[in-house]
Amino acid sequence: MSQFNSDALKEESDPRINDVVLSTGNINQKYIVRDIVFVVECLEADLFDPAFPKEDLFLTTKRKLKMKVLEYGANAVINCHFEYQQRNRDGKYFLELFAYGTVIQFIQTTIG
Repeated sequence: MSQFNSDALKEESDPRINDVVLSTGNINQKYIVRDIVFVVECLEADLFDPAFPKEDLFLTTKRKLKMKVLEYGANAVINCHFEYQQRNRDGKYFLELFAYGTVIQFIQTTIG
């Protein structure tokens, strides 16, 4: 379990990650399905704390999905779903983040 730190994203190691597509729906491009992926995180954070950077909540989760795509040598995750649960354990707040989707690889088509 780790504390939420959006600065951790500055440690970019693979520039290909910027080319990976994440979509909450389908896409209008030819592709083959490679697999289904799932990632989970647990962070010590209070979602309802006014100082909590809510816009950064799923940044590390999305990065983990993208890294899975690169492991497959694929291009995207479609039909992504993102969920969270906030729990209170011993007076501390924890966020459990879940994300899953379908890994796809684009295929080239030739016209003519």
